[in-house]
Amino acid sequence: MEKIKLGSGKELILVVCGVLVNKDMITLRFLPRTNTLDELDALLSDRTETEKMTLLSTDGDEMAIYRDFTQVVSIGVEQDAVIGYTQDADQTPITGKLVTAVLRKPDKTEQRLTSLEETVDTLVMESLGM
Repeated sequence: MEKIKLGSGKELILVVCGVLVNKDMITLRFLPRTNTLDELDALLSDRTETEKMTLLSTDGDEMAIYRDFTQVVSIGVEQDAVIGYTQDADQTPITGKLVTAVLRKPDKTEQRLTSLEETVDTLVMESLGM
């Protein structure tokens, strides 16, 4: 199965067609493993984890890089969702728990505000001799 590699190297196992990009929004559909919804929300809310996400093939090859999707719009768990299909002639659906997370890029005003805050923080630290 394909995976999304986050900034720290943590990987999320995607379901088939598990990434949908629409301009400034990205939808990730992945298996929760043992993580709780709160843990996944905290993970995806961490800017360092989502400012660069890499789509990996089943063989671990890099297929795409997604940048700056740093704001969680929504995250939820669906019970008994179709997460795959058997590899026989019948292709029977496999069901299980599925997490769907929607992230977005900050708009230009938010980006400028973040940049300004970082500049002010740097200037304050320098003036304090830190």
